Amino acid sequence: MNSPKLPTIKSLEAAALVMILSGLKISHLSFQDDSRSYCLRHPVYKLRLAGWPILDEVRPGGIAKYSGRRTHYKVYFVDPSKLIVLRKELGERLDRFIAAIEDFEQSVRDEH
Repeated sequence: MNSPKLPTIKSLEAAALVMILSGLKISHLSFQDDSRSYCLRHPVYKLRLAGWPILDEVRPGGIAKYSGRRTHYKVYFVDPSKLIVLRKELGERLDRFIAAIEDFEQSVRDEH
């Protein structure tokens, strides 16, 4: 397995990747709560291009208020067995990346 490329620290791809690497299945709403950005689809697309084995799962939503149609949404995640392999493969690089993201997010919170 070729090692996937880590995204730039101050990017939506990095924010999404840290959430996914923590073992979460993230939706656009959970991503919006964490990153203040509504669009998750494009960061996931870019992470997949960079070699990250991100899977998705369609889940049922509610009923649309005006049309009455059923809605659905996706959650994105990495298979837990592949997550273990990635952590072993990337090791300290991944730890430093996650720490850098956490430091950046803390600095942003401190500013506000």
